[in-house]
Amino acid sequence: MKKNQLVAVFLIFYYSGCCFGESTGESLFKQNKSEEAVIFLEQEIENGTASLDAHNFLGLAYCQNGDFEKAVNAFERGLRTPGTNKKVLSYNQGNAFFMQKDYANAVKCYSLSLAADKTFYKAMLNRANAYLIQEGYENALKDYSNYILAVPDDPQKEEILDIIKVLTEEVDKLIEERRIAQEAEAEQKAEEERLNAAREQMYAEEQQSLLQMREEIERKSARQKEDAERRLAEEIEFEEKLRKIEEERKAMEAERRRRILEEVERSLQNTDSTSLTSGTEDLIEYDQESELE
Repeated sequence: MKKNQLVAVFLIFYYSGCCFGESTGESLFKQNKSEEAVIFLEQEIENGTASLDAHNFLGLAYCQNGDFEKAVNAFERGLRTPGTNKKVLSYNQGNAFFMQKDYANAVKCYSLSLAADKTFYKAMLNRANAYLIQEGYENALKDYSNYILAVPDDPQKEEILDIIKVLTEEVDKLIEERRIAQEAEAEQKAEEERLNAAREQMYAEEQQSLLQMREEIERKSARQKEDAERRLAEEIEFEEKLRKIEEERKAMEAERRRRILEEVERSLQNTDSTSLTSGTEDLIEYDQESELE
């Protein structure tokens, strides 16, 4: 929205006026001697001789001097003082913020002023202006519309109606853009949820597959362990059988030898001693000495 489409419906510094007589500072302010008024008003406030309007006059004087920060401070001190006109002080503090281009704080002050008096339509109009500058078009449209209904004979009615027309188009466009954005966001969210569900499903399937693989590995490992234990048992059993066969063989061999020895011994015992010869049976005995030739 272009700035030249805005209307300048702005500041009229508002003050309540004094009640039973003016102080020197207030009198100087009304004579447009704002610099001198500031000095006397500060003294009167410090001395406790100021009226309940003194802080408002002081803030307005600072605004006329272009010192908006001190104006804000003066209005704030007035707001903290019991019995002061909070509606007017908040309104003028909002104007001081506005002049510093601090539109967010200006909106807050105008809202406080309207909270004190909802029929204080100047605060509503200035808040609409502050909203508009911040591109808060929906809030600005609402305030402008309510203002023109409450003050239908405002001298700037036509300008305000033009603003309302432009804002209505702008707000309708924003609402449509927001709707499209929300639909796109909803679609994106649905797509993200779908992708997340797919990822979760894939993850679950992978986990299930890994679990099945782990179980299969554990089963194979268990079978391999059983097979190894079985083979070991078979080897031990086979070696035990070999050992027994060897022991039996050795026992049989020892028994065979024992029997052979026994047989030999029996054979020796059964042999007739008369059948034995010294090997001299065939020798010729000579009774006479040999004659030598």
